[in-house]
Amino acid sequence: MITTSTAPKTTKKSGGIVGVYDHFASFASKWQSPFLLAIRLYIGYQCALAGFGHLHNFDESVKNFQEWKVPFPHVSVAISATTELIGGSLLLLGLAARLVSIPLVINFLVAMIQTDLAYPGSKEKLRHLWDNQDIILKDTAFPFFATALIILIFGPGFLSIDGIIKAARGKK
Repeated sequence: MITTSTAPKTTKKSGGIVGVYDHFASFASKWQSPFLLAIRLYIGYQCALAGFGHLHNFDESVKNFQEWKVPFPHVSVAISATTELIGGSLLLLGLAARLVSIPLVINFLVAMIQTDLAYPGSKEKLRHLWDNQDIILKDTAFPFFATALIILIFGPGFLSIDGIIKAARGKK
């Protein structure tokens, strides 16, 4: 015979500063998915648009990659543009978002490093990165890199196709 416990569930209520913090944390947590949606929509759209632009203006993109001393510029443009177009589109939808974030993180990390190293004096600035982060933070690829990293770590949130699939499967 199987028995179940009928003991009432108790919740511990905190007072004072801990209680205030708990309420604040609960309130802030409710904004996680809308925040993830906002950054996915903005960066996903911009990323897909950039990828399309690189493919549409392939020769100009190759010239830029050559200036930045990117190895195998034709192949690199094709890979980068396709990653941005497909990855940005999937990020926008929130479909396979964590999986697609991996190549996006790699793409934008390589972009930041390669373009920064192409300019005179940049190697010296990178050696002193902890003293001055401007070389990374002012890089146009940084918001894309940061967003892909955030989505990789936290997921796309429940306001995404991944979130809908997860809810339909009954997972938390």
